[in-house]
Amino acid sequence: MKLHQLRALVAVARAGSVHEGARALCVTQPAVTRALRDLEDEVGLMLVSRSSSGISLTPEGRLTLQRAELILNEIGRTEDELARMRGARQGRVAIGVTPLSGIALLPRAYVRFREQMPDSTLEFVEYAPSLLVEQLKNGELDFALAAGVESQEFSSVRCVELAEFPMWFAVSRRSPLAHAASLADLEHAEWLHTGPCAEFRAFLAAQFARAGLPAPRRITRCTSQALYYGLALDPNMVTSWTHLALRGEEALEHMTTLDLIEPPPARRLYLLFRRDTVPTCTAQHFVDCIMEVIEAVRSAGRSIVPSGERNACVRPFDGACGSHQKGQCQESGM
Repeated sequence: MKLHQLRALVAVARAGSVHEGARALCVTQPAVTRALRDLEDEVGLMLVSRSSSGISLTPEGRLTLQRAELILNEIGRTEDELARMRGARQGRVAIGVTPLSGIALLPRAYVRFREQMPDSTLEFVEYAPSLLVEQLKNGELDFALAAGVESQEFSSVRCVELAEFPMWFAVSRRSPLAHAASLADLEHAEWLHTGPCAEFRAFLAAQFARAGLPAPRRITRCTSQALYYGLALDPNMVTSWTHLALRGEEALEHMTTLDLIEPPPARRLYLLFRRDTVPTCTAQHFVDCIMEVIEAVRSAGRSIVPSGERNACVRPFDGACGSHQKGQCQESGM
């Protein structure tokens, strides 16, 4: 298999057609067609199904695509790292996030990182947790920070717990629900949440069943944070929030917690990365900045970092990056 063949497969799969794939690669359409056919001849399998409506990948093609994306991303990462060592570039790191990490650890880690590696290229991309895992597996991301209830949600990648965030239900201060005295007063409210639907419905059903009430009928899942914040002020809306989010001045001004119902399970923040990854020096340096922030928070006695041993997390990658020797980065002075 040749690299140009793998690039052709990835480009065509992403574009949905040979024509658009050729445009993305800045080559001719016949060149892409020939590369795909040569790749199929090489592996002895049909990878692409062609029709008048475009192309689609066969099961064998989808498997090859997963490997091809990882190979090409790792080659690109290697080229960047070698260029950084030559002094031609300052390094690049792509970080996947979920909203909780954006308000918890990343802002302070970003400041630390920028002070020491001001010219490095950073990319933050927000995805749902399941998509973050996909992007880690194909090498699009160096690592990710994702929130979840249990680490089993991320069992297919390596997962390190960083912090725990208690949750509360809250309503608008101007809502009649702010004066609710029992669960019966909340029976006809709209319940808004961001996590998995089945788990949230089961949790509410159990809460109401213990009070001898039917489960709420109006439960809405919303993964858009901007829309979630906008809907939270609706007078008939009950929303779930982390302790950290409710501490903000704007949230405190507009929202009040509901203490008559058991809070949802705590959300945990995890560091995720591919099990066999070899981090670049730039990626490792950002991870180190995150761990420094966690250590500073823990030293200050704040509650967002879970108790227990966390020293094992300081260097969570399995192997050191190519520029590390005995835990020291040759170029960044770590």
